Amino acid sequence: MKILAMDTSSVNATVAVCDENKILGEYTIAGDRAHSQIIMPMLEELLKKCSLSVGDIDVFAVALGPGSFTGLRIGIAAMKTFASTLNKKIIGISSLDIVAANFFLNDKYICPIFDARRSDVYNAVYKNNKKITNDRICDIDTVLGEMADKEVIFAGDGITKYSEKIKKANNPNWFIAPCNLSHQKASALASIAAFKAKNNEFDEFDSVLPIYIRPSQAEREYMDMHGVDHV
Repeated sequence: MKILAMDTSSVNATVAVCDENKILGEYTIAGDRAHSQIIMPMLEELLKKCSLSVGDIDVFAVALGPGSFTGLRIGIAAMKTFASTLNKKIIGISSLDIVAANFFLNDKYICPIFDARRSDVYNAVYKNNKKITNDRICDIDTVLGEMADKEVIFAGDGITKYSEKIKKANNPNWFIAPCNLSHQKASALASIAAFKAKNNEFDEFDSVLPIYIRPSQAEREYMDMHGVDHV
């Protein structure tokens, strides 16, 4: 069973192909270029290097966010198109779950934080490979307060913005993940999808939708114009 995984929810554009428990190839690029410009060339090159075509893929796995509104739409639309056209299976995974998967079998609390602006972060908390909160948006100080008495690894793109704040707390039980573990990897997404596929846990096409949590800027502006409350 071959799985193609794609994550375009953050500054990283990342794609991977795995076969059962083996990672056949992975590309990750972080930069200023739009995902719409680079993700499909990356995918084509990866498949070529692995001597595969998109028709050889059995399961398409995609990151659902939270994260970049535009990036999410690009990745989800691409993978849903492939799966639908080829009549193959699809699996959608939270981007927070993907970061947490980098710490499989770690017994500390895993606390991914993604920058949501306005001093807010997208966050979920994990312990012993189990998700113990829902995906959420909250103030960074709320997250740090909840983790005050816990042994925690912080990860995610929010580390870039909040690492000094975490360090200033001078909590000996807090750790900041190194950069090689702190961001989404398509190979981690593929590993989660492989486990789900073995248990026949596939998604319906209509259910594979972005996890936005917060309304888009356009939606917020519309709500402001019409006096509607929003986060």
